[in-house]
Amino acid sequence: MSATKFLSRFWQLHLLPDAGFRSRIMLISTVTLVMGLSCFVLFSWFSYTHESRARLSATGDIIATDIGAALAFGDYQSITQALAAFKADPSIWRIIVLDADGHPRACYHQTDQLHDDRSLQCSLETVRTRSGGGLFALNIAVQRPVMKDTLHLGTVVLEQNAQIIINKMTIALTLGTFFILLLLIVSYLLAGRFQRKTTAQIASLTETMQEVSRTKDFSIRVLGDYNKEMNLLSNCFNEMLSEIAQRDGMLLKRQDELHWMANYDLLTGLPNRALFLDRLDQALLHAARTGEQLAVLFVDLDDFKLINDTHGHRTGDLLLQAVAHRLAELTRADDTLARLGGDEFTLFLHNLQSIDNALLVARKHLKNLLEPYIVEGNTLYISASIGVALFPDHGATTELLLKHADTAMYLAKEMGKNHVELFNNGLHQLVSERLSLANDLRGALQRGELELYFQPRVCLHDKSWVGAEALLRWHHPEQGMIPPDKFIPLAEETGLILPIGEWVIGEACRQLSRWQAGGGPISRLSVNVSPLQLQRQDLSATIQGALSRNRLEPGCFEVEITESALMRDMEKSITMLQELRQIGVKISLDDFGTGYSSLSTLRNLPIDVLKIDRSFLLRVHESDNDAKFLAAIISMADTLHIGVVAEGVEYAAQEKILKGFGCSEGQGYLYARPMPASALWKS
Repeated sequence: MSATKFLSRFWQLHLLPDAGFRSRIMLISTVTLVMGLSCFVLFSWFSYTHESRARLSATGDIIATDIGAALAFGDYQSITQALAAFKADPSIWRIIVLDADGHPRACYHQTDQLHDDRSLQCSLETVRTRSGGGLFALNIAVQRPVMKDTLHLGTVVLEQNAQIIINKMTIALTLGTFFILLLLIVSYLLAGRFQRKTTAQIASLTETMQEVSRTKDFSIRVLGDYNKEMNLLSNCFNEMLSEIAQRDGMLLKRQDELHWMANYDLLTGLPNRALFLDRLDQALLHAARTGEQLAVLFVDLDDFKLINDTHGHRTGDLLLQAVAHRLAELTRADDTLARLGGDEFTLFLHNLQSIDNALLVARKHLKNLLEPYIVEGNTLYISASIGVALFPDHGATTELLLKHADTAMYLAKEMGKNHVELFNNGLHQLVSERLSLANDLRGALQRGELELYFQPRVCLHDKSWVGAEALLRWHHPEQGMIPPDKFIPLAEETGLILPIGEWVIGEACRQLSRWQAGGGPISRLSVNVSPLQLQRQDLSATIQGALSRNRLEPGCFEVEITESALMRDMEKSITMLQELRQIGVKISLDDFGTGYSSLSTLRNLPIDVLKIDRSFLLRVHESDNDAKFLAAIISMADTLHIGVVAEGVEYAAQEKILKGFGCSEGQGYLYARPMPASALWKS
C-alpha cells in the first residue's frame, strides 16, 4: 500500500468525524455521569448509615441512663412509659429493654402495638435478624448497656425506621438523576459545537489527502488557521507532502537518467545498440505487414585509430561527436541513427522506393563526412566506409540485416575505403571465407604451418649475394600455399602480427646463425616489420634478445619499414629506429616512392638503405621519364650517403640501367625467386 493510501485510510478510520461522532461523545458522557452518580449514592448511603448508627448509639446511652434505676427495681411499667416519649421521633422504629439475663422486659414500637412476653421475644429476634444484613442492610439496630456504677443491669436495643433511609436515598437519587439529565443536555450541545469545529479542521486535512491520493500532485498544501494542535498537525502534514514530493521527484529523475543511460550513447547522445535493435525490430514487424522496403546502413570511419593515436582520445571523442552531428543532419525524423560503439554507426531507412534511394542516401552521407573538421584548432579529415543491406531481400531479421550490412561495409573497406557497397550473396561468401581464414591463422603458428622463405639481394657489380630478405609463407593444410598479400593484412587486423612478427625475427636469426656456422652463402638478413610492431612492441629488446640468443652481430641484421608505417606516429617511429641503430641494426626504408615521404622527412629519418619499389622499374627500360625519375632517386640517396636496393629486377635491360645510374644492389626474379632455406643453401 502506498503512503498516500495508507494516510487516507488512517484519516477515515481514526480522525474523520462521521454521523456517530456526537453519539459517541454522549455515550462517553452518560457512562461518566452514571459512574459519578453511583459513587454519589454509595457515598450518601454510607454517610446516612454512619450518621444513623451514631445517633441511635447516643439515644441508647440516654435511655440507659434514664431507666437505670427503674430497671434495677424491676419497674418495667415506668420504663414502658418513659419509652413512649419517643413517639415524637419518627426515626425510632423500635426500642426493647432487656434485663441483666437478656430477657426482654419493656418495648416501644412506633405502631403502638401491645406486646406480651412472647411478642417481645419475637421482636427481639426480628431486630437481631435484620441488623445482621451487613453493610448494605436497611434496618439499622444498636445495643447499649444499662450500667449502675460497675453493675450491668441490662441492655437497650434500638432499631431505626428503614423508611427514613429509603426516603433520603430516593431524594439523593432523584437529585442525581436530574443533574445527570441536565449535564447530558449541556454535553449534547457542547458536543455538537465541538463536532462542527473539529470536523471543519479535520475535514480539510481529509479532503486534501484525498485530493493528493487522486491526483498524485504532492504540491497541494493544507491551508487554514486552526488551534495550536491542528496547526501543528497541518504543518507536519505539509512537511510530509514536501518530503514525498522531493523523494518522488528524485526517483523520477533517476528513472529518467537510467532510461537514458540504458538506451542512449553517453558520448554522442544517439540511440545505442539496444534502442536501435528494438526500433528496428518494430520497423521490421510494420514493414512485414505493409510490404514496404527498409534499408540498414552500417557506417565505419576509416583509419579512426590513427587520429586517436596521433591526436589523443579527447580529440577522437570530439571528432566522433562531430561525425554524429553530421550524420544526424541528413537523417530523416522517422529514420533512426545510432552509435553501436567505437567508430561504428548504424542507420535504418523507412519506406524506400528502390535500392537506388538507399545508395543515394549513403553517398550523401559519405560526401558530407568528407568535409574538413575543426577540432580544438586542428583541421582533420576522415572518410567512412558504408555497407547497405535491404529488407526483405538481404534478410528478414534484425540480426541478419546488421550482419549483412557489416559484411558489405567490410568489402567497402577492401575496395579502398571511402566507398559504399551493397550486400550480395557472393560478398557474403567472400567474407565468410576471409573469416574462416582468419580463424585458421590463429592456430597456424602453433601448428607449425608458417615458414620463412628467402630472396637473395645481389651486388650489381659482381653478381655476388650480399644478403637476403626473409619473407613469410603460410602452408595451409587444406588450401595449400596462401599468398602473403592475403593473410598478412588479416594478421594486421586481428593483432596476430605481433606474435607472428616476433617469431619471424627469432626464426630469421636462428637461420642466419646456422648459415654462418656452416659457411652458407648469406651473411646478412633483412626482416619486414609491421606498423603494429612499431607501435606496440619493444622492437629493440626483441631484436637484441634474438641476436644474443643466436650469437649474431647486430650489423648482420636489417629491419625493413614502410613509409606508411612511419607516418602513423612519426615521433615514436623515429625514436624506435634510433634505438635500433644504436645497437648496430641496419634500417631500410621499404617501397620507397609509394608513400608520403618528403625530402625534409627523408633527411631526418635514421635509415641506412632505400629500397626502390618495383613499380619504378616496370617501364624504366622503355620510358625516358621513368629512367630520369629513377636516376634522381639514386642520385639523391647517394648525396645523403644512403645505400640503394632496387626491387623487382626482372630483365637484364633493367639491371643495365641501374648499374649505369650507380645503384649498388638489386633484388628480383632476374637473380632468384623467394625459396626455402634448404633450397637457398643448395643453390
